[in-house]
Amino acid sequence: MLKSKKIFKWAGYGLIIGMLGLTGCAKMHTGNTASTDSNNTTTAATSSDSEPYFPTNFNDFEVPGELKLDSKHTMFINTSSFKGGIVAFAGRVEKTSLADFFINSMQKNNWNLTGEVRYDSILLSFTKPNKNCMISIYDDSYGYKTKVNVYMTENSKLEGGQ
Repeated sequence: MLKSKKIFKWAGYGLIIGMLGLTGCAKMHTGNTASTDSNNTTTAATSSDSEPYFPTNFNDFEVPGELKLDSKHTMFINTSSFKGGIVAFAGRVEKTSLADFFINSMQKNNWNLTGEVRYDSILLSFTKPNKNCMISIYDDSYGYKTKVNVYMTENSKLEGGQ
């Protein structure tokens, strides 16, 4: 009798653990998903995520769709004489192909490549009249993602001929 009680006890535990595992799987989603960023902007994750896009505030700077905006490390400034910011991105992209993308895209948007350094990290420098842009491409500390910091400035003409 004692043996059958132990069997039922362990079978009951197994049944409970199995049911808990199945209920955990019920919350898993398949197909398209949507995410909400800190600005309450919903972005749908679909197969078109690999399409290049122009991030907010910069209409002449294109980003590949594989890079996602890192809003925690992004900031903008806008004054009467200066506008700019630091825009951070992360994604699983190879650094060299990413640098080639930026060079081609920036030149397509009338930026001039003024400098390039490639080692473990890649640094690209671009200019336009009254605008400067530096792009830093590097691996995160775990080597899992590629990170990109874009430093963009635009000097507005001051009144009074200055």
